[in-house]
Amino acid sequence: MKQTLPVLILLLLFGFAKPGLYAQDFYKSIQDVRIELPYNDWDDKLDSLKTNNPDARLAGQATIAGQRFDSIGVRYKGNSSYFRTRNDTYKKLPFNIKLDYKFKNQKIAGTYSSVKLSNAFLDPSFIRDPLAYEVIRQYMPAPMCNFAKVYINTSFYGLYINTESIDAAFIQKHFQTDKGYLVKCDPDNWKRVRSQSGCPKGENASLAYLNDSPGCYDSFYEVDTAAAWKPLLRLIKVLNKTPDKIEQVLDVDQTLWMLALNNTLVNLDSYNGSLSHNYYLWFDTTGVAHPLIWDLNMAFGGWRRNFSFEEMKDEDLIQYHPLAEINNVKRPLISKILTNPFYRKIYLAHMHTIVQDNLKSGKLMTRAQSMMKEIDPWVKQDSLKLYSYTDFQQSMDKTLVSGPDKVIGLRQLMDKRSEWLLKHPLLNKVAPVISEAKHVKDGANWLVTAKTSGAGNAWLFYRNNPSFAFKRTAMYDDGTHGDTTAGDGIFTTQVEAAAMQHYYIAADNDEAASVYPERASYEFLKAE
Repeated sequence: MKQTLPVLILLLLFGFAKPGLYAQDFYKSIQDVRIELPYNDWDDKLDSLKTNNPDARLAGQATIAGQRFDSIGVRYKGNSSYFRTRNDTYKKLPFNIKLDYKFKNQKIAGTYSSVKLSNAFLDPSFIRDPLAYEVIRQYMPAPMCNFAKVYINTSFYGLYINTESIDAAFIQKHFQTDKGYLVKCDPDNWKRVRSQSGCPKGENASLAYLNDSPGCYDSFYEVDTAAAWKPLLRLIKVLNKTPDKIEQVLDVDQTLWMLALNNTLVNLDSYNGSLSHNYYLWFDTTGVAHPLIWDLNMAFGGWRRNFSFEEMKDEDLIQYHPLAEINNVKRPLISKILTNPFYRKIYLAHMHTIVQDNLKSGKLMTRAQSMMKEIDPWVKQDSLKLYSYTDFQQSMDKTLVSGPDKVIGLRQLMDKRSEWLLKHPLLNKVAPVISEAKHVKDGANWLVTAKTSGAGNAWLFYRNNPSFAFKRTAMYDDGTHGDTTAGDGIFTTQVEAAAMQHYYIAADNDEAASVYPERASYEFLKAE
């Protein structure tokens, strides 16, 4: 992974596998995955591994998207998607395929070393994962996701959801580094999730402070190296004890996007909901954490249990409040951050952008219908699916029942939620307008200027490396920091040229905030 940047870009774009297969193509359209396991009782063997040695794998071969792989390692993955499916006697179980199981150079297009296949558990539409990821990728780093036709020893096992792993390759692609620590905030064995001897009661991966001992957290967070505990515990302590210093340990803007996306899309099988899981934290070399969303099969209201684990009504999902859990001490990432007036205004600005881009525009439902049409023939042929073909056809507009759970229809939820959010007073406050931002060299500094109207304050966010979070500094409209006239809505500041490669602007007034570009910090301006 330690390639120079130009070479890395070429590898990511073009790969070095067989001609015709490129890295970016693997998560487009519907792929073909053919697994070969040389055992008549392969499913019993995988069950045994899942129960007795969940990290172990069964050796086999595979042909994926036309590319041949020898000595792959296969295991079942998932918690509820595996255990409940198996207990309900369904055969369609989720797979984790390790391509570099024995031969380290085995990767799809030289990039992807694993394939993660989900079984559409609690998602009769099959599209919640890929649809939600498409929305999220507009605003923050998130996995690619599509569909795969899966065969095992020539037998068709149905249509699966194929999701890119959050791993070293993902970090390299999005942050252009092979350094730092990746922490999975998702207990991998629910039987272990309980208060440990001598520890305060935990709340899953909520980032609630227990004490300073890693041993009290290791049921909730999965680290690849013990060195990751130091920045993780520092984040937890600062978040809970000194939240005014949170920007020293957390990419706050990416966190605000994550919380806004979870809320808008009613993705409650997440940090925001009663289980507080399904996300990662990547710590860069400065010790700052960058959150990443994971596992979206129950987005769009698929998980509907509140904090008392009572079933939420349809209206509770439709009118899920933009500031839900803001006073919930069990969710400090929400309660500690969104009670800060500036962060709260930026969060609501992000939520407004998500709603305008995807709900008001009709883009979300148009894309949902397109996905449903694309996969329809393969869902129809899938004899092992967890729902009937009729359920699939009705999954946009009808609440369906799966055991103790009711799964609300995608359009049934999001059309009404769109109407409700578009009228919500928190998303209709008059925000400042940032009409222009520019930079010019002033000796060893950049002089940055933002033209605004209706703004009381403005800030410059800047960084000199894509591996790091943006820092911020105040901008001024007082006639003495590079602008000529005080109070004219033109804010300026200077920053050392070497410190700023990328930047964006934020402005607020008493009611609301704006950012420029609107999808910052995932979109930004370049200083050149």
